[in-house]
Amino acid sequence: MLPGHATSASANTRPGLLLAGWSLIALYAAWSFGLQRSLASVLDPFTRNLLEQALLTVFFVIHALGQWRARELAAYALVCFVISNLFENLSVLYGFPFGGFHHSEATGPRLFNIPWLATPTYMAMGYISWSVAQVLAGRTHRGQWREGVLSAAVVAAFVFTMWDFSNDAVFHTINKAFFYDHPGPWFGVPVSNFAGWLFTTVVIFGAFGAWLARETKRHAPSRDVPGRQFWQQAIAMYAVVALGGIFRNLNGRAFDITLANGDRWHSSDIYAAMTLTTVFTMIFCAVLAAVRATDIPVHVERAD
Repeated sequence: MLPGHATSASANTRPGLLLAGWSLIALYAAWSFGLQRSLASVLDPFTRNLLEQALLTVFFVIHALGQWRARELAAYALVCFVISNLFENLSVLYGFPFGGFHHSEATGPRLFNIPWLATPTYMAMGYISWSVAQVLAGRTHRGQWREGVLSAAVVAAFVFTMWDFSNDAVFHTINKAFFYDHPGPWFGVPVSNFAGWLFTTVVIFGAFGAWLARETKRHAPSRDVPGRQFWQQAIAMYAVVALGGIFRNLNGRAFDITLANGDRWHSSDIYAAMTLTTVFTMIFCAVLAAVRATDIPVHVERAD
């Protein structure tokens, strides 16, 4: 513990943010476990994706304001925007770092070669993954942000890439959201895609983490440090995202798929593989983080 005085979580100056966070988690769960399917006949895939990203983005902003200033939130958003768009566009043009690929027209309006909805995905899921990683790395107190920047960035990159690893085969082969120039071994997804995700997210989290550590060293005014419930919200949202993917897999339609390289798969095989992958990556990560979160004080502590 760092020096400070403890106050109850209910006495926190941001109780409304906690309530809003839990409400958004419940709303996102309702969307993932039924509402999205019930609206499939009314809303096109782009609109449904837009609504889902909106829910995650609002959660990200509200939750982030429980630990960051507006300046810090804006810095994180800027880092995500610049680095993700830079590397995604480089891959479309030159094949680095994800491998050569292109998005389908169904993914909506573009920023250069990349759908603009890709940026909220990096920001929202990236933030949720970053928060889960802080619990795993034992960096939930502001004073701890000054150390272990690289290790925390690597852990966060793996936590985020788990989501991609558990979903890209469905997005690529079944949803046809994007296509690879040279399909690879993971149901058509090349190894370069996951290497690119790790590389890109390490750069994002490393750059932001280094800036945040510098800011924390330069400006360390007194403020409330979020207690256990705050971090449990990030873990809960990460788990709901994972469970939503499993729900989608269990209710997917059955059909045969032929890739550009001639490989043939049945959708049920892909759905089953992605379900198992999600359980043994994202769900395990959420369980481990939930266990680690029990070491975080229930009460809020003042950081000096």
